[in-house]
Amino acid sequence: MTFPLLNLPSLAYEEVLLYLDIADLIDFSLLSSRCHRIIRSTRFLLTGIDVCISSYCNNLKFYGNTPEPIAEWEFFEKPWKLTSDAEIGWRQIGEMKIRTQKTPKWRSIQEHVNNFKVAFDYVQGLFRLPIARYWMWYKYQKLFPHEFRITKCDELYLSVSDEIPVDELNYVLEKMEISKKLGLYLKNKNNLMYGFVRFSMDELRVDRGFWITKETFLAMDCVRIDLAVQTNQNLPIQEFVSQWLSSKNTRFEWLKMYIVSGYIDWNDELKPMKWDPKVRGRNFKINRTRRVDCKNGIDFLRDDGMLATVVQEGFGIVYFIVWHKRFQPEADHLELDSV
Repeated sequence: MTFPLLNLPSLAYEEVLLYLDIADLIDFSLLSSRCHRIIRSTRFLLTGIDVCISSYCNNLKFYGNTPEPIAEWEFFEKPWKLTSDAEIGWRQIGEMKIRTQKTPKWRSIQEHVNNFKVAFDYVQGLFRLPIARYWMWYKYQKLFPHEFRITKCDELYLSVSDEIPVDELNYVLEKMEISKKLGLYLKNKNNLMYGFVRFSMDELRVDRGFWITKETFLAMDCVRIDLAVQTNQNLPIQEFVSQWLSSKNTRFEWLKMYIVSGYIDWNDELKPMKWDPKVRGRNFKINRTRRVDCKNGIDFLRDDGMLATVVQEGFGIVYFIVWHKRFQPEADHLELDSV
């Protein structure tokens, strides 16, 4: 027996739709143009979508008001096992037919690159969700951010073992607005010469930052910076510290940079000081599970009373830390941070 859902008043069927899973909402929207308009005009408790690309599978993750995704649509090149058409149905989205199963996992198989792009465009237009995160761990599908017309997102991560085309990197660095976290893990391409780039997200992590110039380094306006460079780059850590001391920057928390060759000789004009246990604690909590031992660090006091410490460890690692909270007993039992 069928239930005439659309014969109900709009407030009634909208209340029913709020209890459907994301996969069922998408199926409902494909029934007719009216169903599509209903889903598109209904306000669901969705806050964003993740785009994840890897050699294992691609997926779209849907988020509500919780840290964990409320739904995940996976795209595989091949099925894990032979499955009958009774168990896997077909969805027609525009010109594309996508073969999909909803149980035990929401999953589509075959032609996963084209299907993934078509599915993203459809759900993006249907729910009008902002991009929370873009992850790319696999280059060969060529599903770079510009393919999805992403110009703004909270977090972006690029980590590939091969070279990323320069025009794709240009798009990320020049066209995209990234507010929270940016992670770049690029292959060392010696003929890549990059000019000035302004970074202003909360957290910046760059592995193999051979392309970072002095001007880019000194202009980084981030809260947390994790930067790996080459020994011959000689990025001016002393000038970075001096620049902070003469600024009114209250956002910055820490810089971790490696590889730094040789011992840093601090200018007496910066008034370096030894650690005083009465002024600050020994350990700094750099993240949820790690600490930095600042016992042998060199302290600097800014005119407004902000205290900072430089710690130079073995393996060419240098930390520049600002003590927004001078005593952090909660850090004493954490593991030491490392490479």
